[in-house]
Amino acid sequence: MKGLKAIVVAAAMAVARADGAIGDPLAIIIKLPSMHIPAPSHEAVTSSVRKPAVAPSTSAYVTPTPSTSAYVTPPPAPSTSVPAPSPASSSSSSVYSEEPQATQAPQGDIPDGQGNTFTVAPGAVKFPWNYDNADHVVPITPMSQNGGWAMSPNQMCKPNSWCPYACAPGYYSAQWDPSAVLYNGAGSMNGGLYADGNGVLSKPNKDAAFCVRGMGNARIRNTLGESVSACQTVYPGNEAMIIPSVAGAGGSVDLNVVPSTYWLGTSSQFYVNLRGSSAEQCVWGDADKPVGNWAPYIFGGGQAKDGNTYISVQFNPLYTSAGFNVADAYNVEIVCDRGACNFPQGGQCKCEGGKCSVDNGCTVTLGSGAAASFVLY
Repeated sequence: MKGLKAIVVAAAMAVARADGAIGDPLAIIIKLPSMHIPAPSHEAVTSSVRKPAVAPSTSAYVTPTPSTSAYVTPPPAPSTSVPAPSPASSSSSSVYSEEPQATQAPQGDIPDGQGNTFTVAPGAVKFPWNYDNADHVVPITPMSQNGGWAMSPNQMCKPNSWCPYACAPGYYSAQWDPSAVLYNGAGSMNGGLYADGNGVLSKPNKDAAFCVRGMGNARIRNTLGESVSACQTVYPGNEAMIIPSVAGAGGSVDLNVVPSTYWLGTSSQFYVNLRGSSAEQCVWGDADKPVGNWAPYIFGGGQAKDGNTYISVQFNPLYTSAGFNVADAYNVEIVCDRGACNFPQGGQCKCEGGKCSVDNGCTVTLGSGAAASFVLY
């Protein structure tokens, strides 16, 4: 692309060693802050190679740790939306449950907009939900060109394309292209609903709900005096970190930890912003401001084929490479709330005072019925 340079930075891969340390680095490409990157079309963005959360035979520790993106995406336009009143945030309570919840039965047909007044750009397909809907769908920057879809604010849902949507904290989208079988390249953008040549939307997985309850075994518990937003990436989709889960001051919020049946066995990743952040900071950002892709922390979570859930925390390498000091951020510790939680050697997993208990981040294994919290302090 015109005026584009790239640099390669090491970020954590999805497999951890038996001592809990994160394994081989994954090369990621980011833009230099001095260069202008024009906004690519929705169809033009390529995504990073993601690996499923699969436990290696030689280790009890497998991290579905998020990888930072290996594609170049535009810095989103500033949000002009009003965030959803309740689904993406909490103050003192959470839908985090004492026992895992069963997923709900498939819900109805695709709505017709539910009376929303969101932006519909010329040639775009209208977002079918409004705020506070029964399907647990959350509109993303609905007053921008994306009109509520889980796409960058300057992208549109167009005819003959896939249009992803976001779900409330603790829920994942159960709709994607069933023919997409590659982690990157063809199909990795094909999440959500399909719009045909006439802009008519269809539900690809008709027997699944739009949003399904995740594992229900991990949450953020925020002991700080200010709110903190965790920004999940859209995958399959353009991998922008735009799906918010906000833990209010002194409160908690569920994280969407996906089951092993999720698309190609991939896991969830969250870019976790500094204290004082809100849903509006769930944007791509840039190297001059530590939000979104340059947030201080990356959390990961997912269930592997062995039935265990693996959750992880690490400092974001882009945060440090941009010159920000991790010691200036708050601290994070993964704490077992119930059941069998397998910690790295040393019995803890935390990042405190600019240093993690395991170099490059750590992973905790949650057995059946176990649950844990990412405690911010």
